[in-house]
Amino acid sequence: MPTFLSYAFHSDGFIPHGHCYLWKTGLVWLHIISDATIAFAYYSIPFLLIYFISKRQDVPFNRVFMLFGAFIIACGSGHLMDIWTLWHPDYWISGCIKALTAIISIYTAFALISLMPQALTLPSPAQLETINRALSTEIVERKRIEKELRQAQEVAQNSSHAKSEFLANMSHELRTPLNGILGYTQILQRTESLSEKGRKGLGVIYQCGSHLLTLINDVLDLSKIEARKLELHPVDFYLPAFIDSVTEICRIRAEQKVIAFEAQLDPDLPTGIHADEKRLRQVLINLLSNAIKFTNEGSVSFKVHVIGKESNPNKQTKYKIRFQVIDTGTGIKSEQAEKIFQPFEQVGNQKRQSEGTGLGLAISQKIVLLMGGQIQVQSTLGKGSTFWFEAEFPESKDWAKVSRVVDQGTIIGYLGQRRTILIADDKWENRSVIVNLLEPVGFTVVEASQGQEAWEEALAHKPDLVITDLVMPILDGFELIHRLRQSEQFPKIAVIASSASVFAIDQHKSIDVGADAFLPKPVEAEVLLEMLRQFLQLKWIFDNQVDAIKKDQSDALQQSNEEICPDQEILQELLELVQDGDIQNILQLADKLSASDEKLNVFAQHLVQLASNFQLKRLATFIEKYIN
Repeated sequence: MPTFLSYAFHSDGFIPHGHCYLWKTGLVWLHIISDATIAFAYYSIPFLLIYFISKRQDVPFNRVFMLFGAFIIACGSGHLMDIWTLWHPDYWISGCIKALTAIISIYTAFALISLMPQALTLPSPAQLETINRALSTEIVERKRIEKELRQAQEVAQNSSHAKSEFLANMSHELRTPLNGILGYTQILQRTESLSEKGRKGLGVIYQCGSHLLTLINDVLDLSKIEARKLELHPVDFYLPAFIDSVTEICRIRAEQKVIAFEAQLDPDLPTGIHADEKRLRQVLINLLSNAIKFTNEGSVSFKVHVIGKESNPNKQTKYKIRFQVIDTGTGIKSEQAEKIFQPFEQVGNQKRQSEGTGLGLAISQKIVLLMGGQIQVQSTLGKGSTFWFEAEFPESKDWAKVSRVVDQGTIIGYLGQRRTILIADDKWENRSVIVNLLEPVGFTVVEASQGQEAWEEALAHKPDLVITDLVMPILDGFELIHRLRQSEQFPKIAVIASSASVFAIDQHKSIDVGADAFLPKPVEAEVLLEMLRQFLQLKWIFDNQVDAIKKDQSDALQQSNEEICPDQEILQELLELVQDGDIQNILQLADKLSASDEKLNVFAQHLVQLASNFQLKRLATFIEKYIN
């Protein structure tokens, strides 16, 4: 022991480690092989750890792995040093390596202690198995829910499609009788001499039919069937006339309820504005109609004021206009004020609720939002309500260009040769409306109840223009238009597609196959006549021009002698045709007379004028004058 202590701090006397093994060959090789194998194993482990760390950067124990790797390398180096010291007494180096190994092992131990709570939170294999089973169950459940959602979505889409189809079909069926009601109302207003009471009665019929058409359009607007979305189509129009038309419509309704109606207009209102005239009218009439409907006594006031004006760099002025409707009606409860702008929501008296669909305010609010405003309401139950909205409208100084068509009177004919119109529609009511609109104006109208018949009539009569419905048996309107366009006989004939369909795709498809224009049903007489004027290059004769025409014809007849009249046989034939009411043959005979002798042109024109307007008594008197 004293000897050991004396050498503890002095290594000069140490001998190589191999002397401890008495240089026994087997023992030395045992230590060499063991230490070398351990060192090789130690060195291989850190390389595997380094590879693992490089591939799994997300593992939270990378620092411990690094320390553990350094510890193992130090241990492996210590075993290699043991082999070296078998022959060389470099114990200082061996001791330093062991000291480094000790330091690294202490750091590793402390790192493991700090990570132990985190490591203990890691799930066990059993817990992982449970979690995996739960996840698998959740995945299966989610897939089931997603499948059910897809099925529900398909059902909803099918339901929405079915609803759209139902509304479209119902609209088509409702528009067909409306076409007859509104069409014949316009015909009677144009062609018949009516008493004041009869004229007002027809006006009521037309207003009721128009109101029903508005209700249909309200449902379609909300369902977004028409064009699939609600859009604004601004145009330039004359604001004073627009407001006047709105107030007159509502003034009549107010007078019927014996309540006062007052319109207050700002003198600074612009003359013309650029806005969607149709949609703005729809909103204003809805607000005013509601005010009148819920007011039993008192008054309804309509105020239009300019509340702001600004000019942009392009020198265009924008007016901010407030439209306000004030009534002394039943009023609305505060809790109901929010509901009235929701679809199908109606408040107030149950009887009055049945007068509408509950869609007007919902659609009006959407329209005003598109205009950049919002309908607001203040109401006191039992005292009345105030509705208003504000919107900006660019001033239009070119409104006159689009409003240049003035009321020149009732159209009673047109200049030039007689034109032939072919109307194809499977509903006789629709054909009858157009026939009775066009024949009094001087057109020859040929009817067909389906597409194949229309094609045959076109070949037989060579019409100047074709008006065709789109949905017909045997040969529909699309195929008829296509056949007309592909034929050598009618490559450039004017074709107007007419339908009660509300789907924009039908309208676009009719234009794509070759139609020149689309005429919606119910047919508006002004729209139809304007289309005919454009496509046939017509110049209308108005009723206020008749006296001048008659005077010219009378002067010409007075200046002429007996030789310009047809002979007695033709006059007698004309008289018989008049007595038979055969307008078609009278017109054909008049054309022949005009073509046979220019001197008979005045006589023939007078025949055409009277026959086209079905003035048979005057026509008979005219012919008898020449016979006598």
